[in-house]
Amino acid sequence: MATELLATGSTAASSTDLVVADGATVTVSLKGYTSKAVKVKIELKDDAAAYNVVGSLESWPDNLRAVSIAAPGTYRFTRTAGDTCGVFSA
Repeated sequence: MATELLATGSTAASSTDLVVADGATVTVSLKGYTSKAVKVKIELKDDAAAYNVVGSLESWPDNLRAVSIAAPGTYRFTRTAGDTCGVFSA
């Protein structure tokens, strides 16, 4: 079942946390993007509760519109202002 992680919008925003359990795999994807090039940072929470960029979802040029996360941890997704898009998990 699909779940919205970051509502489609164009303001700077971060999603709520997504916890991936040991042994689980979660697929996340861009949604609702309206321009050729949008980017959302994938961030992983460390032991000091700080978020670290570990990847990105991009509509162009790399066409990484969806990724599967198989590493356990706490993740969030951060959009910069001006990029209209959202993120969901499946």
